[in-house]
Amino acid sequence: MKIISFPILKLLIPYVLGIFCAYFIHFPYKILYFCIVFIIIFLVNSAIFNVKIGYYRQKIANISLLSVLFLLGFLSTFLSFHDKFNQSVIAFNSENRYWQIQITDNPIIREKTVKVVASLRDNEKSKNIHGKAVLYFQADSLAKQLQYGDKLIIQAQLSWIGAPKNPQEFDYKSFMKRKGIYFSGYIPAHSWQLLSKDRFSIKRISSSLQKKFSTIFATAGLTGEEYSIATAILLGNDETMEGDLKNSYASAGVSHILCVSGMHVGIIFMILNYLLMPLDLFPKIRWLKSLVLFLAIWLYANITGLSPSVMRAATMFSFVLIGEHLRRNTNVFHSLFASLFILLIINPLLIFELGFQLSYLAVIGIVVLQKPIFSIWKVKTKIGIYFWNLASVSIAAQLVTFPLTIYYFGVFPNYFLLANLSVIMLSFVIVISGVVVLFFSFSSVLNIWLGKILSFEIKAMNYIIRFIENLPGSVSENISINVFQALALYAAIICFFLFFKRKNFLSFCGGFIALFLTFLINSLDRIKDSKQENIVVYAISKSTVVGFYSQGQGLILSDSAFSMQNKSYQFSVKNHERNERICSEFFDLTK
Repeated sequence: MKIISFPILKLLIPYVLGIFCAYFIHFPYKILYFCIVFIIIFLVNSAIFNVKIGYYRQKIANISLLSVLFLLGFLSTFLSFHDKFNQSVIAFNSENRYWQIQITDNPIIREKTVKVVASLRDNEKSKNIHGKAVLYFQADSLAKQLQYGDKLIIQAQLSWIGAPKNPQEFDYKSFMKRKGIYFSGYIPAHSWQLLSKDRFSIKRISSSLQKKFSTIFATAGLTGEEYSIATAILLGNDETMEGDLKNSYASAGVSHILCVSGMHVGIIFMILNYLLMPLDLFPKIRWLKSLVLFLAIWLYANITGLSPSVMRAATMFSFVLIGEHLRRNTNVFHSLFASLFILLIINPLLIFELGFQLSYLAVIGIVVLQKPIFSIWKVKTKIGIYFWNLASVSIAAQLVTFPLTIYYFGVFPNYFLLANLSVIMLSFVIVISGVVVLFFSFSSVLNIWLGKILSFEIKAMNYIIRFIENLPGSVSENISINVFQALALYAAIICFFLFFKRKNFLSFCGGFIALFLTFLINSLDRIKDSKQENIVVYAISKSTVVGFYSQGQGLILSDSAFSMQNKSYQFSVKNHERNERICSEFFDLTK
């Protein structure tokens, strides 16, 4: 693949570099003036000198265009991610006072609270406060009726989301900051009042449809894990799913099945495309079919919560529809890069979301590596070709995503191929069955029988997943690599791929050197970590936790409220122990 073959990629690269520059390097606000002036100069120059120019002037024009794209990426990220609040504003927000808010996401109902993301508005213009907050309403009958777009007035004392307090702890502040959320607060009952409802919006309609479809699954007889899996796979709602079930799918290497992805969008596209085939008989209204498909895809994307993988798939299918309407062949790389460019223009901080990264990497891996992997083994039988095709897709996707998943989570599912071959077809059947249940919801008797079939399919999939999870050595845990090792692994994958395609010995040497550097850095880190001795007093809410570490071994003293299964351990301690290659034992001080 040559960059020159994909003009959109030449525009995308400087834009992405600008995003990274603004995200990782702190600049003063004065740099904005330089960016704006340069962009204005370029636009004026393009308007005045839009005539035939010589070779060197063309080169200068190209360099100027790439520079403008870099600055646009920088500018959009800088304005989105730069701290917007000074200390006086933070102190002002911490007062117990009245706020006007509007709910900007679907509320999440839990046992004791209703979690809401809302935009803030303050009446005191001198403070000029704007931003978002995550609010936890006391769960009662009124709070459970809150919907997207509702405007309320609340009385609350908001807290500033602070930086991590423990070594190598998950950076929750940056995670929320990328979503524009800076504050959090608890809203007791009778401390808020509904002002108005957003009567019409696509997001509100989508939220209502998600609730309605979830109710249909419940009335079809789905309960417990079966209900959680159905709503997660088809509607993107995994809030009711237990953590143990999520861990089982992750250990088997098929956690992507629980997320609405390109496969689900493709199934909806396929079903609607088949139902609308009669419109192909009338050339003058054929555009109506493309329009209906386009609207249906994006409505479904909104219903499922606009996850990164769904947005990627919906955008790519949109390009396919546009290409078909214009009677032009669409290249998968053109659609992939164009969708990436558009989504990053809308929200440049998406590139730092793990789901966004894995979605695009998996598609690139499948498109680039699946055919070379499939060609390694010549299968003669039809059923053998079918399963080897599925296996090659799974291997290609896993190959390009495993450095990233190891870097973030430190685990590798050893039986990922067995798990994918076992359940990928079953998950496809579950999606089809779920759509059928929704389609025949008008018949209660038929819907109950269809619900029993769907419930049986989900139980079978869960049984297979748990069986694979319980196999010896199902997962390799506590793997620690840094960002340089992850990049070295990707360099090795690229070099070995080039060697496979071109039989270039230099590429093989490059891949070998990249792997050698990965293991060398790992060995040096192990030697360094084995010599460390320290005591860490962790800042854990409602718990006392002290870690004693020496030569890769650790002893954690805590109360009974803290354990390895506790979320506080996962977010505040586990990442530190994994990165320092520490194996710990727990001792309960209350016993």
